[in-house]
Amino acid sequence: MPTVFTRRHVLLGLLPAATALRFTGAAAQASPPAAAPAAAVRLSANENPYGPAPSASRALAASVETAWQYPSTQAAALKSLIAAREGLTPEHVMLGEGSGEILRIAAIAFANGEGEVVTPWPTFAFLPEYARRLGATVREVPLDEAMNHDLPAMDAAIGARTRLVYVCNPNNPTGTFLEGDALRPFVSAASRRAPVVVDEAYADLVEDWRRHTLTDRILADEDVIVTRTFSKLHGLAGLRVGYALSRPALIQRLERYRVSMMNLPGLAAATASYEDLEFQAWSRRKIREALALTTATLDELGRPHTGAGPVNFVFFDTGGPLAAFAAAMREQGYLVGRPFPPYENWCRVSMGTIEQMAAFAQVLRKHYA
Repeated sequence: MPTVFTRRHVLLGLLPAATALRFTGAAAQASPPAAAPAAAVRLSANENPYGPAPSASRALAASVETAWQYPSTQAAALKSLIAAREGLTPEHVMLGEGSGEILRIAAIAFANGEGEVVTPWPTFAFLPEYARRLGATVREVPLDEAMNHDLPAMDAAIGARTRLVYVCNPNNPTGTFLEGDALRPFVSAASRRAPVVVDEAYADLVEDWRRHTLTDRILADEDVIVTRTFSKLHGLAGLRVGYALSRPALIQRLERYRVSMMNLPGLAAATASYEDLEFQAWSRRKIREALALTTATLDELGRPHTGAGPVNFVFFDTGGPLAAFAAAMREQGYLVGRPFPPYENWCRVSMGTIEQMAAFAQVLRKHYA
């Protein structure tokens, strides 16, 4: 009698085996195989090349058995875990399809067709661009000379018509980072005039994140919304799971504009990964090693950059038009980031595996020889 293979057989048989090659505990050293010569290496989307934890892959595979269910129980379980770690209650937590969905919901909830949104520029554009489409006026405040948020200028831009203030820390695409003590007074003062969204998509990559997160402003009952994602450190970008933390009243307002239902496999994987602190430490360490290698290469070549911040990418001056540099890298099999005006010569490069970044370093040396 022939053997019949179901999707569950494939998932249970292959996913854990694949991720075992990536991570085998604290002593893990192996990385995924480098991309085939004919395939371009993606260094353009700030993804985690190591993918999900083995624990997350096992949970993902097991979730196939219950995929016929709506995910209310799983969503509640993840919200409870997040709330407990943050010192909040489940009523302070909203789950979304990545933090990107929540950023857009915030634009709908607070800046739909009226008022102004104050944002640094350039920054992660999901919220400001969506607010503009909804009819809001977006006041873009240029970054300062260090390519960081110009907090005094942002404070001056907040006025009577401001409906929302957006902060991305660490900032994407520059990778610059404001410590909590530097950012907290601005957010606290601004939140008395309009709700402040603090995008902490890369907070998991900050070693002492508790010292820098703005969740303490939520505990102080201020109008602050903190957003996070499972797309970066956790390697779950394709499963679309993120969350917001805020006062229950603001969470309820955001929930009124929800446009999706969470997916059960994503919740299962995110829950397992959230509890897997050993994998998180391993993933963080591998990303930091790749960053150190890449920034050392840029220093060797005399290329200005914003430093190895607590992110999974580096932003550097290519020395000429980005389009020409990106085309040259593409010919060598590497996809790099798109333009971020006004930094027309600057390139954002996401971290691949250490082996991929070592090979990319050689390509850079030849390019600038």
